[in-house]
Amino acid sequence: MIKLTNYSINSIRTITYYQFSKRNQYKIYIGNDHAGFEYKNIIYDHLKQKEYNIINKGTDIKQSCDYNEIATELCQEILKNKCLGILICGSGVGMSMMANKIKGIRCAQINDNNSAKQAGQIGCNVISLGQRIIRIEEAIQIVETFLNQNQNLHPEINEIISQFENENFRI
Repeated sequence: MIKLTNYSINSIRTITYYQFSKRNQYKIYIGNDHAGFEYKNIIYDHLKQKEYNIINKGTDIKQSCDYNEIATELCQEILKNKCLGILICGSGVGMSMMANKIKGIRCAQINDNNSAKQAGQIGCNVISLGQRIIRIEEAIQIVETFLNQNQNLHPEINEIISQFENENFRI
């Protein structure tokens, strides 16, 4: 069973107003279903080698599993720990849709480097990748670009989204 937690608007704002100076000072959660298994392992190893504090919240087997629970659990950790997340499935669409059902999560489904840059600049706290859509080299570059952005360079967008969440999310 999925347990949703209510977060105040002030705690949601703080999640997207951060900037990190050292890679190991914050957590990055990575989650995947069976269709994102291979990319998750490669990206996880890549970020560990670069000394990021990365935590695996995905499946470690190729057997079919439910992406909904993985996305939800990862997003709850993102909100609780005020950190960033990476979700990987076959297309990136299912994980992104589920993540965006959680109040306070701003997940972008990313297929290119420019979108990764924009996602970081407008305050996304989670990105979603599709193993069947992009090559692994592109996926690694997308993750690097997203993690190296100054988070939320456009706070006016955050205000609009936060106001919309307050008016429309019923948790």
